[in-house]
Amino acid sequence: MTDRVRNIHRSKVYEDLVQRLATQPVPGSERKLFPTLREVLCFAALLGFSEGRRLPLDRSQGTEDISYQQFEADAAAEDLLWTLAVAESQDVEVLREGEEGRCATIFEEYANGGLALIKDYFLRNGGEYPDKALLALLRERSYLQPAAAEPDLAAVTF
Repeated sequence: MTDRVRNIHRSKVYEDLVQRLATQPVPGSERKLFPTLREVLCFAALLGFSEGRRLPLDRSQGTEDISYQQFEADAAAEDLLWTLAVAESQDVEVLREGEEGRCATIFEEYANGGLALIKDYFLRNGGEYPDKALLALLRERSYLQPAAAEPDLAAVTF
């Protein structure tokens, strides 16, 4: 099935955000929040799916793409693309030969929806530190538990 999959597209509307998430190091580290553009899109697609935000790409704004080979190089990323297609369609027939473009479109549209959520959150709450902003977004949406408060040890005696 992977022989005929086209490249995966993303909207240029979110290109600054995608590049920032994939290139800006986590403060105090040389490590990047998302080491590849593929990982940014996978995260965004999962967020979009979880939030029911499937947004078609506005091709009039332009698109960028990632070679499908980047997904083939990581089994988890490739599996995510197919899994989202089955979950969205509620039918394994979407995995039949000839349906690859439909699967790619589903992934792209959920990634686009996730990127829209991330961008909106960054605009409302500031995104100076994308790692902290993404964690706050995930907490706000109840994907993560609120940060535990430091215990008050003032009353403890030894």
